[in-house]
Amino acid sequence: MPDINLTIRYLRIFSGMILFVYVVTHLANHSLGIISLSAMEAGRVIFLNFWRSTAIAYTLYGALIVHLIVGIYALCVRKTTKLSFKEWVRNISAVLIPFFLASHLAMTLYGSRVLNLSDNYHFMIVVTWVFDPVGVAGLTVMLILVWVHAAIGIHGLLQFRQFYIYNRRLVLAFYWLFPTLALLGYYSAGMEAKGKASLNADFILETLVNSRYSDEIGKEILRMSNLGQFQIFPLVLISILSFYFARFLWTRSRRDLRVTYPNGKVTSVSKGTSILEASQQAGLSHESVCGGRGRCTTCRIKVLSDITDLPPPNQIEKRVIDRLKFDENVRLACQLRIKKDIKVVPLISLSKQETGNIRFQTQSRMAGTESRIVVLFTDLRGFTQLSDSKLPYDVVYILNKYFRFVVQAIEANKGKVDKFIGDGVMAIFNDQNDLSEACKNSINAAADISKGLEKLNIELQSEIENELRIGIGIHMGNAIVGQMGYGKTSSETAIGDTVNVASRLEQLTKEHKCELIISKALGDAAKVKLEHFTKTSVNIRGKKDLMKALILEKASDHAIYKTQ
Repeated sequence: MPDINLTIRYLRIFSGMILFVYVVTHLANHSLGIISLSAMEAGRVIFLNFWRSTAIAYTLYGALIVHLIVGIYALCVRKTTKLSFKEWVRNISAVLIPFFLASHLAMTLYGSRVLNLSDNYHFMIVVTWVFDPVGVAGLTVMLILVWVHAAIGIHGLLQFRQFYIYNRRLVLAFYWLFPTLALLGYYSAGMEAKGKASLNADFILETLVNSRYSDEIGKEILRMSNLGQFQIFPLVLISILSFYFARFLWTRSRRDLRVTYPNGKVTSVSKGTSILEASQQAGLSHESVCGGRGRCTTCRIKVLSDITDLPPPNQIEKRVIDRLKFDENVRLACQLRIKKDIKVVPLISLSKQETGNIRFQTQSRMAGTESRIVVLFTDLRGFTQLSDSKLPYDVVYILNKYFRFVVQAIEANKGKVDKFIGDGVMAIFNDQNDLSEACKNSINAAADISKGLEKLNIELQSEIENELRIGIGIHMGNAIVGQMGYGKTSSETAIGDTVNVASRLEQLTKEHKCELIISKALGDAAKVKLEHFTKTSVNIRGKKDLMKALILEKASDHAIYKTQ
């Protein structure tokens, strides 16, 4: 059975895209007025050949009706009026557009299709600029409302897509320039028409005759315009407001479900309220970059109460969960509508810059996910003493040489440098579906680092008294991987026991006077030949039991590449 939420989403998107294409082509036609009225008429021929062909016309009218219906539905299902500024602008424009559109459609749709009026640009410009200055203001307001509503909708649909983010300046220029050019075209054509009327007294009469206009047609168009603007529109608006008021009174008396947040904050809501609506109702800050449409994951929460009480995810939420592999107790607050008491914690809080840079592909990292990863630590031995005897420039030169081959070794083996810590480096191997392969790659990276150090020592043998040495520790296990930090300094990293153990193994290479120590668990997963390693048990700070480990004096020993 189709999911109603997913069906409505698709109807809203597809109908909105059809209307947006119509608006873009219509405004492009308007902008030709910058050249002349004749240029507008020439563009109108192409415009009408497409949009008033039978199939396309019915598709357009159907899209308009569908978009209006799903828009009214979206307003009716919303249970809170606490919206962001952008959401208020989008919704207010959506409410006002039909009022102005009713008059325009009475002229262009009803007049042309029913009354046989020719709604050409000469007629439309003369009617507004010569006879109805208020109509000029009305059409201007309608154009702005339609464009603002469309731009917010397109932005919401595409804002996390990589191509949209990379071309943000071009998109912003398009959003501003396109309606500006259309208005300039409309105003320029108006000035041209008024100029012709002042020079030629017959210009207005010829325009009306060529358009097949009569007083009877004018009265009928006015009647239909008044019907739409002052009868149907107020009736629909009052019906929606009445529905809201009645539901507010009904839900207020049935707020018998409790939503508990961190720090003991509790809000009472009615059955069927989403967690995001509950947060907004309680006046709590809750991220929702996409406005609660399930297009991002910034509103996601961790459910601390019994997850068996939760309703199953709808299709919109399920697609996100399956794609980003959320844990069972992580849900989207905008889609989760509760039926029982619940305790939750919002997982994401974004800075303004992070909100601007978010894209769908990066959202799985924002609140952290528990993953099985491999962590490698490497540190340069004796470098502090070396730096005391060298000029700062020489120190930086040597250190950058070291970092270059370390980074190259890690990346060549499908690893990722996590951070630089003084003269040390932390790397993560977590991009492979096969953890065993990640373990092998980490050991291969250690061997390549060792080889790189050998070459560096040969290169620097005339400049340093003692050869540079390294210590490398590698461990595998569960860790929390996510975006950590703030603003420009935030980055993806890992925390947890696995990271601590890998760091401790690297430190233990000093005591054991070797280049590489790996946990036996990692060696087993990588299927190394154990006879090439020295087996030992090491003490890890904070752990009661000794950990089995494998030691290799020189990490560049090629035998570690071989499997059992």
